[in-house]
Amino acid sequence: MKDEKKHKLRTVIKLRFANEELFFGPGIAGLFREIDNCGNVREACEKCGFSYSKAWKIIRRCEEEFGYPIVNRQAGGSSGGKASVTEKGHALLAAYDELLSELEAAAADRFSEIVKKYGLEADSADESDNIR
Repeated sequence: MKDEKKHKLRTVIKLRFANEELFFGPGIAGLFREIDNCGNVREACEKCGFSYSKAWKIIRRCEEEFGYPIVNRQAGGSSGGKASVTEKGHALLAAYDELLSELEAAAADRFSEIVKKYGLEADSADESDNIR
């Protein structure tokens, strides 16, 4: 019999925010980070796989749901516009990351407890193995 390779099992948490419908999650957080990195929405869309029109719908919807601007915009004409994440947008991303990290840690701890409780064998993944 071949040696069985043990896999590191872990919980994976996908945090999303909703009001009546889902409107914010990891993909949108990534889009906002890319907008800040690139300095414009079009390039951020290309990197994140969003269409330009969909990205603007997402931005407007998030701003409406949260009640404050998340993306600063500057029209640019033929040379292209500029965009960046607002101070409140940065605070939102920091809060999202903090909550996600806490949920991931709690889920990992609880997973280990439950695995032991039921006498199952599982190598827990290191914190560095988390997927975002």
